[in-house]
Amino acid sequence: MFKEQFNKEINEINVEKIEIFDAIDKGIEKGRNKKTPKRKSKAKIFGAIASVAASTFLASGLVFAPITNVLASVPLIGSIYENFSMQIGSQLSKSGLVTELNQNATSNNVDITITSAYYDGNIIGITFKAQGDRLSLDNVGGNKGPENGYGFHLFGGDEREQWSSSMTGLEETEDGYVAAMEFENPDANLPEDYNLPLTFTSIAGVKGNWTFNVPVQQIPSETIYTQAESTLKDYSIKMESVEKGKATTLLNYKTSFPLAGKNDDIRLKVVDNEGNELSPRHASVLETEQNGELVEKETRELFDSKISDKAEYLTVYPEIVQNEEDTVTSLDQTTPFVVESDRFEYSIRVNKVEQNGNKLVLDYNIQNVDTDTIRKDIVQGFANFIMLIKSDNIYRDKNGDLEMVKMLENRIRSNTAKLKDEERLHFKSTYTIENPGQFNIRDYSIMVPFGTLSANDNHIKMDPIKIDLKE
Repeated sequence: MFKEQFNKEINEINVEKIEIFDAIDKGIEKGRNKKTPKRKSKAKIFGAIASVAASTFLASGLVFAPITNVLASVPLIGSIYENFSMQIGSQLSKSGLVTELNQNATSNNVDITITSAYYDGNIIGITFKAQGDRLSLDNVGGNKGPENGYGFHLFGGDEREQWSSSMTGLEETEDGYVAAMEFENPDANLPEDYNLPLTFTSIAGVKGNWTFNVPVQQIPSETIYTQAESTLKDYSIKMESVEKGKATTLLNYKTSFPLAGKNDDIRLKVVDNEGNELSPRHASVLETEQNGELVEKETRELFDSKISDKAEYLTVYPEIVQNEEDTVTSLDQTTPFVVESDRFEYSIRVNKVEQNGNKLVLDYNIQNVDTDTIRKDIVQGFANFIMLIKSDNIYRDKNGDLEMVKMLENRIRSNTAKLKDEERLHFKSTYTIENPGQFNIRDYSIMVPFGTLSANDNHIKMDPIKIDLKE
């Protein structure tokens, strides 16, 4: 019972935008602190920083909870998935649908063996063990190595082809270490029989090259087609099909949004007629196109749970989550001034901007925010992510949208914004600036993430959708 509740709560964790960017910022800072040979090109340096940022986010948000006790020996495959609370692998193992493997590679006197694999829906999972006298958990975490204890890549390391992944940390056994990984296939047309190109680059403090082509065969699923839909003003969602896997469920659907809401999202709660709720994992937008004043998206959403064989229908409850990109405003103006959201009523009133040596202090009030519907920690996170950026470093694409990736390194984030008056939402953010003698406030702008507030405000409910599972 405890394990089932644990899995449910883990699956319900929602990674907020502020947490994602927090992890990215930490990764960038870590990248800045790395010593880089002078002959490296700027492009290569940025690539290294981006990799650090990505790995930091992965380690901070997508690593399964570790098991604290040392396992007596390399456990049976099913036991590994159970020990690591990996719901999909555990369910498939109980049904005899996990393939046991014995693929081995050796590098620097360390053996890594792929011990099992499965492929259900669009999820490929593996377990592996590592053996070698040089391996030690003392070389895990901090500056010693990745938090999960090992480094890896797919497809020869080509960053454009990497898949979303989640992994457990290394767990010690009497004769080595074991861990498990899951990869989410972003390609809707991946063959049923496939070889996953996986390379380990380090493990428990030992660097090397352990290369595998892991054979997987997709477990047959049942596809149910439907045309059920829901519409609200310029928003719509039309279900196309449901793929019933043995441990997962995929929903394929199309959505449309008004052009002003192109960054909006439609989140789904899915319940069968017996009251069982599917556990959402990830929604992938496969295609986006503009059709007049509407933006249409083709989406595939994965759920970490299967549909009961007894279920006769599903009810989908869609909710519109409104968003917008950061609002950028120049500091070259007289205080006080107001920065307003383009779509919503939110605003901040900038009372004062002062430079004191290498510190810039922004004094402001957050306005038109209902703290009864938006949590205090969300408001604090919003304040923490009001960024400073040199106006010359603001980049937009041909559509006028901010190019956030280009701007990541150029933003200046404050130390934690200090709340001065809770009732009036009065904050002060302090920024550390380089070369204060050459700093000119008029050359800078602030980036205000109003989308963080709107994404966490009350969502707009659409009419529920019924999907019949039985003819």
